[in-house]
Amino acid sequence: MAASPVPSAGHHRGSAEDEQARDVEDAIVRRVAEGAAEWFPQVRTGGAPRLRRLVVRPRAALYAVHLDESPVPHVLAKLRRDAPGDVTGRWAGTRPRLATGPLPTSETAALEFRGLSAISAMIEPDDPELTAVRPLALLPDADTILMDYVEADTLRDRMLGRSRLPLARPGWRRGPEDGQWQQVGAWLRRYQQTMPTTEVPARQARREEVVERITAYGEYLGARLGHRAVGDIARRGAELASAVLPERLPLAVVHGDFAPRNVFVFPDGRSAVFDPMPRSAAPRFDDLAAALVAMRLLGVQLHTRGAAFSRQDLARRERELIDGYFGDEQPALAELHCYQLLLTLDRWSALVEERPAGARGQLRRMSVRWASGFLRGEAGRLADLVERETAGPLPR
Repeated sequence: MAASPVPSAGHHRGSAEDEQARDVEDAIVRRVAEGAAEWFPQVRTGGAPRLRRLVVRPRAALYAVHLDESPVPHVLAKLRRDAPGDVTGRWAGTRPRLATGPLPTSETAALEFRGLSAISAMIEPDDPELTAVRPLALLPDADTILMDYVEADTLRDRMLGRSRLPLARPGWRRGPEDGQWQQVGAWLRRYQQTMPTTEVPARQARREEVVERITAYGEYLGARLGHRAVGDIARRGAELASAVLPERLPLAVVHGDFAPRNVFVFPDGRSAVFDPMPRSAAPRFDDLAAALVAMRLLGVQLHTRGAAFSRQDLARRERELIDGYFGDEQPALAELHCYQLLLTLDRWSALVEERPAGARGQLRRMSVRWASGFLRGEAGRLADLVERETAGPLPR
């Protein structure tokens, strides 16, 4: 069954898209009805499960499934959808990418379920700091995953609750972040130790591949924004990576979207990482750098050019995440910041890629120009850190 057509507002009733969506929804209800007694033995059901669509996104539709009259659902159904490029196996747009191309939708659903299952297996039920989102079932014919419904803040919510900008703070989500960043770092280390790299393809396995990507991002940004606006940061980054990184890079299976928005913070203080996509093995610090970039370049921080969070608060979060990951090991900060620079250039390229037409496009271009100055400064900050961590400027 093609799972991509989920009707949104404007589809005519009775269309082929509606028919396919109803088939998927019926499959979800049937599978939950079959498994409910096993998954939720404490719940007394009074009839067929009730399905409620929560949101339709470009790459997924989310449904809540209720087993009784409780307002809190028991099951979250995630229907994977085709995004631009998924059908052809090529990314939409022309910017450089780290991954080779998008996967078929059915493959992404199976990968995410496999990742959730591996995460659930690696966390002990009585772990005082970490927990997991329980996977319940994979519906391969519907490209759908069933999992426990979780009602909790994300780490991104908690972070926004401490923003210096009142309008950016969701007032109902201002709980503490105490210990969460360190927990998440420790989770990543455990995840990498658990997932075998032999079962997935590798990317950026050698130093020259990282150097080539940094150079490609610099050329792309220069062509889009002008070389004066971008400066020499890609050249510096390529030289630093050439000097700092080993020829062959230690690899680990990636989470694929390791970011504060994909970490639940439970009321008891435990953390749970979700939305895994373990499609490849990449340099060991890829995911850790991705979390640092996502934290430092949160949208409200990026588009206010650093007004939302102080440097001290960001440095504290960064230090806690790094400490949690490395534990008693000496942090390899120069290598880590090289990857952080690479992913900052990737984020910058993604920002400038979209170019809508008309008045919206004009506003978008102004916003990109505004944010690009901040991104150039962040990339420069990382290059400066690498130079300091390697005892001064590297020989040219």
